[in-house]
Parts: sequence; C-alpha cells; structure tokens
Amino acid sequence: MIQLLTKRVRFAPSLALSVLLALGGCSWFSDDIEVRVPVELVKFKAEVKLVERWSVNLGKGVDDSAIKLIPGLVGGRIYAASADGNVVAVDTGTGKVVWKQSIVDFYAEDERAIAFADGIDAITGGVGVGGSLVVVGSAAGEIVALQQVDGSLAWRATTTSEVLAPPQVVNGKVFAQSIDGKIAAFDAASGERKWLYSTPIPSLTLRGTSTPIADKDFLIGAFANGRMVMLDQNRGQVGFEQRAGVGQGQSDLERLVDIDGQMVLDGSVLYVVAYQGNLVAIDLSAKGQILWSREASSIVGLGTGFGNIYLASEDSRLTAISKDTTDDVWTTEALLYRDITAPVAVSSYVAVGDFEGYLHLIAQSDGRFVGREKLDNAGLTAPVIADGSRIYLISNSGRLLALEVR
Repeated sequence: MIQLLTKRVRFAPSLALSVLLALGGCSWFSDDIEVRVPVELVKFKAEVKLVERWSVNLGKGVDDSAIKLIPGLVGGRIYAASADGNVVAVDTGTGKVVWKQSIVDFYAEDERAIAFADGIDAITGGVGVGGSLVVVGSAAGEIVALQQVDGSLAWRATTTSEVLAPPQVVNGKVFAQSIDGKIAAFDAASGERKWLYSTPIPSLTLRGTSTPIADKDFLIGAFANGRMVMLDQNRGQVGFEQRAGVGQGQSDLERLVDIDGQMVLDGSVLYVVAYQGNLVAIDLSAKGQILWSREASSIVGLGTGFGNIYLASEDSRLTAISKDTTDDVWTTEALLYRDITAPVAVSSYVAVGDFEGYLHLIAQSDGRFVGREKLDNAGLTAPVIADGSRIYLISNSGRLLALEVR
C-alpha cells in the first residue's frame, strides 16, 4: 500500500494499491478521486502521562508505508531493525545496545549492488524472534536469521517474493509470508525449506500482507484474495479455509477484498477483518465455522482487550465491539483520516499512533482520550508492542523508543 500525503490532504487509502499486472495507462484513475482531510486533534485533560525511559537510534527510517518494522521482545531484550539493514539487540531495563549488526555485511559485494541499491530499503519485514533466532526479511528476497546471543549470521534462505510481515519463529521452524500469496516454512536450525503453501491472488491488491499467527501445531495465514487458511505446521496441509468477504461491484477496484491487517486469536476464536469486506469471528475448534460477521473495512486490523475487539477502520474510525454481543461498546471519530496504526491494548488503555507522529492512549472502558504524546515528526506507521505498562515502538525516522504509562 502506498499512501499519498501532501499538506495534510491525501487520497483515500482505497486508491493506494499495488498492481501485480500491467495496467496500461491506468485509465481507471481518471474518475473522481476522493480527497480526505485528516481531522484536527482536539485538546483534552490528560489523565496519564507517557514518559520516555530511553531511545535508541537504529538507522534509516522507512520510506515505504507498507513496511511496518515491529520490534520483538524476549526476556530482558528487545530486538529491532532499521530500513537500511541494521538489526539491534537492546537491554529493556537500561536501553543499552547489546549488539548491532548490519545484514548487508552478510552479502558479497556483487550481491549488495543488486539487492541494496540506493533508495531501496534493505529490511522489508521484521522482526521475528523465537528459539535462539532473530529473523528479518531482506530486499534480496531472502529470510535472514541471526543468532540472538551476538547477532552473527545463522543462515539465509531464498523466498519466492518480498516479505513485508514479521516472520514467525516457533516449534523449530520459521514461517514467512510473501506478497505473492505464499507461506514458506524453514527449518530453524539449518534454513532448509520444509514446505510451501500457495494460493492465487488477484491482479489488483493492497501492498502489504497480514502477519501469520503460529499457535501450538497450526499456522493461520490471511491473503489478498480475502481468504484465511489454517495450516498444519509440520507439513503445510490445509485444515480449512474461510472468507472474510466477497468482492462486490463491476470494477477490479470495487471487487478488491484484501486482508492486510493484524488478526486476533482469543482462545479458539479467530477475529479477522478485510479491506472492503467483513469483520468475522471464526471458531477454530469447529473447523472454521463463522460465529458472527459484520460489514467492515480495515487496512491495519484489530486489537483486543476488556472483552472487546478493537477495529481500526480504513478511515481511522476506532470502534470497540463486544465479543459476546457483537454490539458497539463505543466508537470515536476523533482520529478520522489520520492513518492510525493497529490498536494495541496497554494496561487499561488502547494505544494507536498516527501519521503526524502522535501516540494516543484511549480508555478501553468508554473510548475517552486519556493521554497523547508527539514522538516523531516523520510519523508512526508500525503498531506498538506492550509489556504491562511499558510500550515499545519503532518510529518512522528509525528510532526505538521505550515509554512508560504513568
């Protein structure tokens, strides 16, 4: 997905597309284009503060809004990456850099000239952590696995296409989803590919992919054709498939139903939302039966907490939906068209960032704003990760920040 932003007036995200086949003169863009103006932020009385504990400059920030570099937290270390190829291990208590490694150094000079030319982001997907590994997707069309202990190279493995979502490391395997509708499983020790699952995708899609969910012995993936699939981790065999919407309309643009945002797994129930599709609750214990469904459209996806599902719609409307009744608990349009990030529960609050670099804290109980801090003029694209009242995030300028909610 490419978002166009000029003087706070931008095209609708529904027109920010990745075209996988030649579109000729792209004549369908000649129709009326919806221009959306992000709402001005309204002042409120803060109830909590966001206190910066430490920050680390990782390297170059991302230029491509489809690349959402999310840090990975394991024990007392957090692992983060920059667009220009740095992977950094940081002590969560002190903010001290334990090690820093550029994945570009793992490539020969002739490989670098092709894969990491000027203006190309070296790291496109990450960060995945698990076992003894830290894993990222590179611009060379590879998965690069580093040792958690010191950042040395464990292995490199070729993927079928660009990887934009963090790889998942679990049960001795690394799972990576690429933008061509494929999920590959690699042996965590050697990097050998164990299996490859493929599904057809339409010629017109949003640029990006949802992050697979690995749980117990199964893996859940969601794709640009509006489908999600449960796979066996050992063999890649399909348990079941389900849809999160069916395309409507006459044009490819109108029929576009794409799952790019974060999914939520709560016990045996999976929550998935598609762009121009539906929000669906799927019972994994009943072979993918849909428990309930409602019309929705989202690019960044969902969060959960307080018995609610938090839906960040494609227009940046934020809604809390009861898991039990499916009724709206609350909704806010105070961030309309501000390109908010996927919602994440932090203590009693929901945290979302926006295109101007503000991080907002919203009460899970009633949707009131309780805290706000501007963190980066370049904006916030990737969702935060939470550990109790501690928040970690990577800003668009390439900084890793640790914040405390007080």
